Amino acid sequence: MSKVLLSFAAVTLLFSCSYFGKEVPISEQDRILADSLHIDRSAIAAIRTLTTAPLHTLGEDAGVEFEYKPKPEKYERIRKKLKSAGYLLFKSVENYGNLPDQYALIKSQDQFDIIRLKCTSAPNYDISNDSLLIRLHDWHTRYSLEILGAGSDWFEARIGQIPPADLDAFAREIHAFCPDIAEEGVGNVEDLVQELKETKTLYLWWD
Repeated sequence: MSKVLLSFAAVTLLFSCSYFGKEVPISEQDRILADSLHIDRSAIAAIRTLTTAPLHTLGEDAGVEFEYKPKPEKYERIRKKLKSAGYLLFKSVENYGNLPDQYALIKSQDQFDIIRLKCTSAPNYDISNDSLLIRLHDWHTRYSLEILGAGSDWFEARIGQIPPADLDAFAREIHAFCPDIAEEGVGNVEDLVQELKETKTLYLWWD
């Protein structure tokens, strides 16, 4: 085989990376991206079990981002495995069905880095990124939040535990902090209570 053909073969080579004990091929391009961002190749291999969409750099070398329409059970399984390996997988851009949503992977064990990275805030309500973080830390202490995604003006979190007796007060607290959630979303505070009870999910956004 000529040197030219050998060189071409090297460029197009697929690398097999061990993804939690499973061999998954990743491309030369994925390998270069992973190495440049100091992300384990096995983490990229995990992403490749979810999507074949192009990966691109998130922010200033914060991680990788990609278009994805998740299959909930598989996505959740991969998300948990990545979390145990020191990575956070989360929704990073919400396109409300108009375009595919964007998801991202960062190397961190601090879920609040998602909020910091996305600079989530609500200027119209005088809620800075720092004040939002303070509120979320408080809610996490009380109700064990798990952040699932965030953008510049929204975030989503799973509520790990909330005593039924706290639901009404918590819903009113949420409404005071984010009026849009009830007025433009689920309805009144009573509807919000029911939503929290059924979904155990907190989704807030501000206009």
